[in-house]
Amino acid sequence: MRRLTYCLLLITLCTGVRAQMLFTHERQLPGAEQLVVQDDLYPFYHGVASGDPLEDRVIIWTRITPDSLNGAAVTVDWIVATDPKLTTVVGQGTLTTDASRDYTVKVDVTGLQGGTTYYYGFTALERNSLTGRTKTTPGGTTEHLRFGVVSCSNFQSGYFNAYGRLAERNDLDAVVHLGDYIYEYANFAVGVGNPAVWDDRVMEPAGEVIDLFDYRARFSTYHLDMDLMALHQQHPMIAVWDDHEFANNSYTGGATNHQEGEGPWEDRKAASKQAYFEWMPIRDTPQETVYRSLSYGTLADLIMLDTRIVGRDEQAPLTSDPDLYSPDRTMLGTTQKAWFKDRLSASTAKWKLIGNQVIFSEFNIGWAGALIGESFERAESTFLDIWDGYPRERTELIDFIKAEEIGNVVILTGDFHTSMAYEVTDAPVALSFREEDDLGTVPIYAPTPYDPATGAGAVAVEFVSPSIASANFDETTSLPIALALQGQLNTPIRPRADLNLGNPNPHMKYVDLTSHGYYILDVLEDRVQADYFYTPVLERSLSETFGQGLSSPAGGHHLTIQAAPASGKTVQDAPAPADPPGLISAVSAPSDLTVLALSPNPTAGRLNLQYAVKQAGEVRISVIDAGGREVQELQRGRQPVGLYSLRADLRELAAGAYLLRVSSIGGVTVQQFIKR
Repeated sequence: MRRLTYCLLLITLCTGVRAQMLFTHERQLPGAEQLVVQDDLYPFYHGVASGDPLEDRVIIWTRITPDSLNGAAVTVDWIVATDPKLTTVVGQGTLTTDASRDYTVKVDVTGLQGGTTYYYGFTALERNSLTGRTKTTPGGTTEHLRFGVVSCSNFQSGYFNAYGRLAERNDLDAVVHLGDYIYEYANFAVGVGNPAVWDDRVMEPAGEVIDLFDYRARFSTYHLDMDLMALHQQHPMIAVWDDHEFANNSYTGGATNHQEGEGPWEDRKAASKQAYFEWMPIRDTPQETVYRSLSYGTLADLIMLDTRIVGRDEQAPLTSDPDLYSPDRTMLGTTQKAWFKDRLSASTAKWKLIGNQVIFSEFNIGWAGALIGESFERAESTFLDIWDGYPRERTELIDFIKAEEIGNVVILTGDFHTSMAYEVTDAPVALSFREEDDLGTVPIYAPTPYDPATGAGAVAVEFVSPSIASANFDETTSLPIALALQGQLNTPIRPRADLNLGNPNPHMKYVDLTSHGYYILDVLEDRVQADYFYTPVLERSLSETFGQGLSSPAGGHHLTIQAAPASGKTVQDAPAPADPPGLISAVSAPSDLTVLALSPNPTAGRLNLQYAVKQAGEVRISVIDAGGREVQELQRGRQPVGLYSLRADLRELAAGAYLLRVSSIGGVTVQQFIKR
């Protein structure tokens, strides 16, 4: 009974409710070398990225940090070639960027060949960026595809070692990111970060991100992570957002982590969308939607959904909510659902791969409450943010797949910070209740027409990705508790030797609640296989371990455990080089201060600043008038190495031109021209 009590405690703690803050001060702790900008990458401190590949085009991305952040446009040249040295050029051009896009650069490069590896780079301010590697989608007959699948990278939960290991692979067609690329929480938020890494993983801004500057600065912080930078440099990314790109447990009209006093939800949603499209290598759309499909020849169609913002109704509080089973209740919204059905039925590819943020399959957990004297409903209502909270629409989609006889459907899922694999079926068990001695009313899970031994009755398979770093069940409670729950999740429940309550999750074929990492989806004509790889998160590490492989044959939806990972491709691509190519101008002496962002400029009276301190010491920030006089001191104090943000109130200054001066103990002074 004690073990099950802890299980319910675990469930209660993992509901995704808003965490309380331990600290609210704008400081930095020692040891944050990972966050310091790399001077040899100037002005491309945030690296390069690519994404949304099609047969004849791909998005390439970078961000410029000019010396002067006065809003003036910066000219940027781009180049695409078939070799890592960028000598066999197939495309090039020039464009400008400015403060209106936060100095980000995005090019939709066209006229490319299908299924081809390309290399690309940028030039600005007489310096070259890192060289990136990308790949277009194949057209026609395709024999072998490999995708890295990732989600949930809370910066304050651990190091992004999994991104680093994926970056080292040379046979991936793309990395599929299923959301929670950033987290909106403040530093040191209880229950959503790990204190063991807080000293070295302090985010900017330090508080919860709410407005446009906040979201931009948070993306900036993430893109400075060296493992994430390497991932973007080496592979195209196909990404969708989940809730933490906005706020925890968000839906179309709000979020549980959007509180009174944080402004209108529509303003926050618009700011987060704008920053996402600025900072991610995703193709721009007029409506800023992220659901889309990509064809990988005859072998696979990849259909990416938005189960979070575009159509989702508010989450139900309890399973007894009378609206829970309403036929009008939706996760996708009318427009996206019609589009999704059309994409499924129109696909002629062998495999239909569905990028989906939250768990689609039933996750039956109410049994834990019944066995410890708590209500079944209280436990079962814990996870109504997943598709369990939208059951009629889930059944509608399953029935559609059956009626249209759509085979070989594979659902790729993020969000849950666990590794799981399911055979997808409607109502995998039938639930009834009975009185049983001192246990009171207990659930009995009876078999249904779905056969867990053969997969008969299943219409798809689902692979849930582990988190890159975000807190797993063991980190939210303890390892013994997580392992106890893990051992019970997909096996018959036997509270006594003479009482078998049945298996509440017979369709769950694999579960790991404690490991971080990613999986590789290996796609062949006759089967798909998901191989789970795990990495440590509480220290920087080059190691990874193989956890488990699961395969499903074409023509069926039955998962089989594989003892070894699938073989990689016979042809491996040359990696992009580690350093920028031949420098146009000499590398300047390293500076112990770098200003990364300054907005708005001109300012109506409030100014936002993001900067990096690369040598610990006193930092002084002040405003200087046209005559060279200091008119306002904004900050003075010792600051350890790391990233910082400052919000300044300049409303008492008269209209005119000023200099914002940032000075360090090392004698370095960075000046920015501002207008009031």
